[in-house]
Amino acid sequence: MAVSDVAEGVQGRSGAYWRDLVLGRLIPSLFFSLFLARELILLWGSVQGIRQPSDLLFVLQQVLALAYFTLLVVLYAVRLPQRGTDHRLAVIFIAFSGTFAAIGASFLPGGTRREDLVLVADVLATAGLAYSVWGLAYLRRSFSIIPEARRLVTGGPYRLSRHPVYLGEVATAIGVNLATAGWLSGLAIAYFIACELMRIRWEERILALTFPSEYPEYARRVPRYLPNPFARR
Repeated sequence: MAVSDVAEGVQGRSGAYWRDLVLGRLIPSLFFSLFLARELILLWGSVQGIRQPSDLLFVLQQVLALAYFTLLVVLYAVRLPQRGTDHRLAVIFIAFSGTFAAIGASFLPGGTRREDLVLVADVLATAGLAYSVWGLAYLRRSFSIIPEARRLVTGGPYRLSRHPVYLGEVATAIGVNLATAGWLSGLAIAYFIACELMRIRWEERILALTFPSEYPEYARRVPRYLPNPFARR
């Protein structure tokens, strides 16, 4: 292909294309890359710090966290074009502020370590991360923080409940902070859960509008929140 043809192709791209490329793909991928690098460091430290069998659970948790952030980086870069969305400023603010609240909760001061809850917290966080990674593996190129519709995913964990990634993220956020949270962290997690519940409602509205013949039937047979292995296929 000639250089002039490439130049014409670039010039022919619309403003919406470049906004999606920079704001919808590049910046989020770079942002989550920071957490990916942090998880690599934490994983190396946790492997180096293995002293007893219970430490292996924390190592597994770090492996899953690494997989989670790797998926976020990759999926944001390659996700499908949106077919439906809700770009109201309040929706965008709640979606992103809720995500930041969950990430930042463990960094807030005021907590004390409660040894009797450490094992329960690690098990809950590990299970939540595993469920989130499973959900992302099926959601793949349809992932988004803002409520959007790209394709209707009904396989894997989406056969058990309609929002497995959100459920896994809530379990993870509670588990990560359960044994160490102070009142500030508790408020951050409560805010995060409230944001997740609102995102679920907005996302379902977009999905119902985008897939009017498929989503209502899917919603009738699959529960919204908790997994039901006996849900009608």
